[in-house]
Amino acid sequence: MTGDVLDDSLIAVYNKKLIALAGQVMLPAPLENPDRGARAVSPVCGSEVEVSLTVNPAGVIEAFGYEVEACALTKAVVAVMKNAIIGKKREDVARAGEELADMLAGNPVLPSGDWAELSVLEPVKDYKARHNSILLPFEAVEKAFRQKA
Repeated sequence: MTGDVLDDSLIAVYNKKLIALAGQVMLPAPLENPDRGARAVSPVCGSEVEVSLTVNPAGVIEAFGYEVEACALTKAVVAVMKNAIIGKKREDVARAGEELADMLAGNPVLPSGDWAELSVLEPVKDYKARHNSILLPFEAVEKAFRQKA
């Protein structure tokens, strides 16, 4: 790959929509009294995501909080998540994470429903080293379901 081709492909990854999404979660927004919470850290790049959840007895997520010390890719995922996660159950979030992972693996799958905006990350499929940080918010939510805050 020549330098120009590599530069063009990186620019495609960090497109305007992705940057705008990332800008939506620049400031932390933790919950004051969550009943679940967890932190996930990428061993590859050191990105950190901490989530807090309020989940009703039926398993429906009623509130979502976050703190993100990560790249624009991770922040974009959290931005979509904060808009999509309310009213969902654990399995709904897990399914969205699986769709995202499938898309990143190059499978002909795009995130759907309230999670469709995650398709903005489709150009990152060629950058496998970034996949872990992109999936980090889903890892944090799954951990939150496994342990109380």
